Amino acid sequence: MSHPDASAHTADSPRDAELSARYVYCVTPSLASETFSCTGIEGRPVYPISHGGLSALVHDCRPQPYQGDDETVKLWVAAHAAVVDAAWAVTGSILPMSFDAIVEPRGDRTADDNVRSWLAENENGFIAKLKEFRDKVELGVHVLWDPAEVAQRIGAASDEVNRLKQEMAGKPEGVAYFHRQKIAKAVRGLLEAKADADYRTYYQRITVHADEVAVNKPTAVEGKQALLSLSILVEKAKVSALGQELAAIGAQEGLSVRFTGPWPPYTFAAKIAAIGDVAETSVAERSDSAPDPE
Repeated sequence: MSHPDASAHTADSPRDAELSARYVYCVTPSLASETFSCTGIEGRPVYPISHGGLSALVHDCRPQPYQGDDETVKLWVAAHAAVVDAAWAVTGSILPMSFDAIVEPRGDRTADDNVRSWLAENENGFIAKLKEFRDKVELGVHVLWDPAEVAQRIGAASDEVNRLKQEMAGKPEGVAYFHRQKIAKAVRGLLEAKADADYRTYYQRITVHADEVAVNKPTAVEGKQALLSLSILVEKAKVSALGQELAAIGAQEGLSVRFTGPWPPYTFAAKIAAIGDVAETSVAERSDSAPDPE
């Protein structure tokens, strides 16, 4: 992700006196300033703004979005994640925001007023979700395969494909070409059927361990195609059993499993923690340390 204005939020900017907005990292059960202290993006002090049983962890900022080159944004993302992780360790449950969620003052209302109003409007829902997320983690799971390798194996085991190959033997090139087309079509059909059946099987085997599931768009990982790509919310006590299940799946011929996390529940909090009409910007490029997992 690249932005043209790397100076929008720099520590030595002459506009530092205009820190009228609040950058929001996460929502937690109520925290007192004396019980949580850390620094965030660019070393800004992070502190809670509270209402009722909730706190939003924020730092003072200008209303403009954070903009910088790829390396600078990665540093900001890592700092964001570090604050969320620190708060998660203290509270045991958290609603993390994705990168660049900024609340501005409006009219005669300060940014602090607007943060408290947001907490008040969502208090019951946020408290319920914090209770639901306690002692749970988000994990990323990719079941990977090499379609060419699998196609070769299932083609060799197919009576139909072997029959077509026998019929093709000794035929003139023109006739053999049409047989090769039939063989390719038959193998594609077998591969698609296997992909569908395996998806259903592995989805069931994995998600039986999960409280919530989000299906992600399959992408290539480590040079292999993702047969299945999930973000899952799992009780900490069930992570070991899930790991054993994934090991069993990955041990099967032609398959491997990539298992990442644990993270705070970014994917599942994003469904309910948007800040009103203030845009919450997701990070386009993710890593294992980024605050927008999978």
